[in-house]
Formats: sequence, structure tokens, C-alpha cells
Amino acid sequence: MKVALEVFAKAPGQRTTIAHTLQGDSTTTYDGHAGWVAGIDKPVPVLPLAAGDDLDGARLDGDLSFPARIKQALSQWRVGFPAAFIDDHEAQVVQGTTAGGARVKLYFDKESGLLVRLVRYTNTLVGIVPTQTGYSDYREVAGVKMPFHWTVTWTDGQSTAELSEVQPNVPIDAAKFAKPAAPVAPPKPAAGIQ
Repeated sequence: MKVALEVFAKAPGQRTTIAHTLQGDSTTTYDGHAGWVAGIDKPVPVLPLAAGDDLDGARLDGDLSFPARIKQALSQWRVGFPAAFIDDHEAQVVQGTTAGGARVKLYFDKESGLLVRLVRYTNTLVGIVPTQTGYSDYREVAGVKMPFHWTVTWTDGQSTAELSEVQPNVPIDAAKFAKPAAPVAPPKPAAGIQ
């Protein structure tokens, strides 16, 4: 299903995404320290991201909203991996570790130097589970190349985001990065008798 998506990002590491679905808004927020998920389809209306992998992933997403922050977002860098091919382009692979200890592999197009794939490995009760994000359709925004298309794939699903517009360096209300309010379901159409 195609839905409208808004992404708000502010350095250092703040990010909110709001998916406007037919059932109501689904919001994921990371304020630089804590994170939340709010949605009609959640077990509770506003679910705090627990310390660990979910919060670590939200932190990484916030940091990577700004390409210049990749180096600071990870530590324990490793290189020397065999080259990979993504869409018939050779990619150089580097690995880093998040603050929470999750391994992250970054795939940079060898020709352009742009990040084309990120794979984050999360420890779960059933083993290590990868989440892959593919980046494409890079366009220049205020002198910086930004991906306008990304696809996130996880064990049992996939989502794709296509940006139509990016507004750099505009003021964003601090409330966008606060704990979201409980979502409200849209009103159901009235049943009529004909």
C-alpha cells in the first residue's frame, strides 16, 4: 500500500518518521537519547524503544540522516572485506559497530563513493537477524548528495520510501522530536441504509 511519509531530521541524531496510513498515523521518533513508536496497530498506543537493539537502530538511523556523521555513528571500523556487486556495480565493504554493540556493514559504490547498502545485524533470542537498507536515486541537495529512494528489508517484510522533496536547513519545531501523542484512528464512515 502506498502512503504519504514525512521524515524530519536534525543534527545531532534526531529523527522522526510519520507514515500517514488509512488506519491512522504511524510514528517513529528518536530525540537523540530516547525513542518511541506510536501507532494504532501497536500493543500500546505509544511504545518506548527499549534500551538495546531497537533504540540502537533508531540512533543509527538518526545519525545516518546526515551523510557526514557516518564516521561518528560507528566505531571499531574494519576493512579488507572482498568487494561486493550491487546492481552490477562494484562496492567496497567496511564494517563498524554501533554504540550498543551491533555490527553494521556499509557498502559504498566504488566509482561514486556513495553509500548503496547498509546491513545491520541485531542479536535476538533466535539468533542474529539482519536488516538491510538499500539507497539509490541520489540527488544533490544544498551541495550534498542525498538518496531519494531507500528500501528496508527485514526478516518478514519490506518497505520502500521515495522522497519527492527535501528541504535542507529549515527550522523544525522541537515538538517533532518529542514523545509522540497517542494516535487517533480516523473516523469510520457512517453506515447508511438505502
